[in-house]
Amino acid sequence: MMSVRQRILATLRGEPVDRIAWAPRWELWFNAARAEGRLPAEWQGLGIHDCARRLGWGLKGREPVFREEMEGVEVRIETQGEFTRTEWITPVGTISEERRITPELAAMDVAGRITKPFVQEPADYGPAIYAVEHTRVVPTYDEFAAADAAIGEDGITLAMVGTSPAHRLMRQFTDYEGFYYQLADHPDEVQKLLAALIELDEEVQEVSAASPALIVEYDGNFDDQLTPLPIYRRFFLPRFQAFAERLHAAGKVFCTHTDGHHEHLLEIIGESGFDMAEAFTTPPMTRVGVARARAAWGGRITIWGGIASNMLSAFTPEAEFEAHLAQVLREAAPGDHFILGTGDNIPTDAEYSRLLRLSELIEQWTGYPLQP
Repeated sequence: MMSVRQRILATLRGEPVDRIAWAPRWELWFNAARAEGRLPAEWQGLGIHDCARRLGWGLKGREPVFREEMEGVEVRIETQGEFTRTEWITPVGTISEERRITPELAAMDVAGRITKPFVQEPADYGPAIYAVEHTRVVPTYDEFAAADAAIGEDGITLAMVGTSPAHRLMRQFTDYEGFYYQLADHPDEVQKLLAALIELDEEVQEVSAASPALIVEYDGNFDDQLTPLPIYRRFFLPRFQAFAERLHAAGKVFCTHTDGHHEHLLEIIGESGFDMAEAFTTPPMTRVGVARARAAWGGRITIWGGIASNMLSAFTPEAEFEAHLAQVLREAAPGDHFILGTGDNIPTDAEYSRLLRLSELIEQWTGYPLQP
């Protein structure tokens, strides 16, 4: 019998397997259940990986291969109630961000929602550019190797290396809506900040390509509505293609996180150089299922995902959940270049009985080749 790691690697190579690899992402559910005392008694004191092993699930590790350190920037963090204010104090000025983090989100280790981004006006660009230009990329290869060794043959660890420069600008500095206002009102400032982020991204790509990781996950959460085709083509595609060339030269797998609405991005995702679409999310959460993605990508991109997270929610009837899983597997048949997983995370309200039933169905239905 093949190990989970062997199945994943064989799937990436387009080789037959003994059964479809299955490895979900379920940190949200696990953290919430542990915080609320909902974990089974026999799981007490166990970590998430050991609990997944008890369920018979493969392990999907997520670990960085570097850390970033800002030099010459003083960081001050102040929390009042649900709101956290972060200041970056630089020699050329100070910028700040504010987030709202509810107790429920904090218990699940979720970062919360930005209520005020770092960059809102022209005066904010100088400190933001200074902070980016004074950021160092420090490899953490030993930590990554240790995390992957802890998973062993029961799965594999993805190297998490952040987002492309334009997407980072949106998410870290302006927020999505603010990016479009800034691009329209202050295009020169946006380009200067973007240039600094591209220079930093060159270091990120170089360190990632030299890392011990086999699978490098870069960017994700791009979407028809928030990052439409013209923005993707202008800002995202060049960085994706450059990274793909660098990683492929180093013998690595280029992965991205596909849990958004991709109806109008399918073709250009296929042009981006990705080898894997992780957290692939299907209807009813999106408009694109496995069959449609396969038609666009063929065997160029291995799909890791398929199960829409809301189908595991306690609000979804059992019969609907089972029909959904059957549909995903039918569309994936015969199973080449397909790893079964979740469209991002198992939701926090999923019942333990649903997880057990999922394990039973996967054992019954995922022999290779899958039957259409």
